[in-house]
Amino acid sequence: MLGRFALRSSPCLVALALLGLPPLRADEPRPVSFKATDGMRISADYFPAPDTQRSGAPVVILLHMYRSDRTTFGPLIPPLQKAGFAVLALDLRGHGESATTETREAVMKRDTATFRKMQDDLRGAYDWLAQQHDVDRARFALVGASVGASIALQYAAKDRSVDAVVCLSPGLSYMGLDSAGDMHQITGRKILLLATEDERDAPYTLQKQAEGVQVHIYEERQAHGTNMFGVVPKIEREIVDFLKASVGEPTATTVYGSIERNVYHEADSGWLKEISPTNLRYYSSPQEAESRGLRAAKSKGPPKEGPSKGK
Repeated sequence: MLGRFALRSSPCLVALALLGLPPLRADEPRPVSFKATDGMRISADYFPAPDTQRSGAPVVILLHMYRSDRTTFGPLIPPLQKAGFAVLALDLRGHGESATTETREAVMKRDTATFRKMQDDLRGAYDWLAQQHDVDRARFALVGASVGASIALQYAAKDRSVDAVVCLSPGLSYMGLDSAGDMHQITGRKILLLATEDERDAPYTLQKQAEGVQVHIYEERQAHGTNMFGVVPKIEREIVDFLKASVGEPTATTVYGSIERNVYHEADSGWLKEISPTNLRYYSSPQEAESRGLRAAKSKGPPKEGPSKGK
């Protein structure tokens, strides 16, 4: 059935079961790893939605700052889970447990090509999430801090199934990434840009590149990216409230598309089996898909094979 995948038990959970130990609580990190689309091994922490979730949980992926790691989002994860989100926090390549000697050195040198390849990390994260039990792929958001915000905007410009993006201290060209150009390509999405007053210029410049972009500048505060947690009062609640409103409620009108194409399909379309699982994307309604530049497919499926007409 579309939208539901078998749960893969993590090695951590299997080990606990063999030892007769109680399973991890939902608010404890479940260490996981997966391959980026170019084969790089990526480490992350997964926080499933609470068991009280009645339907597929919306998902959010967290992208950290330069020379940081996934643990810096710690203050944001409990309120996200309480709001019903399933959360995946990555160590991007060259950082934390995802670093190799080569990628760590490239990051230290601020190699632009390495930061562009972090799109592969994010694609791999989405593919991993799509296989988890009881997640709603039609409700999908990103939160990025500093260069993580640039990576989030670059991804959202290509994957129109992203419903919302929150950027903490976004910049215009962190590590050579053109955030203004990426923002200009994003349509039909909700975007929230947050910064303290010493970094107000970039958010307002980015706001001009797309419609529906909200900016909140925290006056009389100075902190960058995830360092705003604990410095800016109630910032976590502002992020969660924005995401919850942006992804909306589950619907029975889901349509499906490909990250590579500009058309969407109904659930009964024969075209769906022609789309690779790694390219399949979900939209909450035809209206949502159309607001992001997709159009309805003209047919329900590929034509039946007939006699060969030759060339």
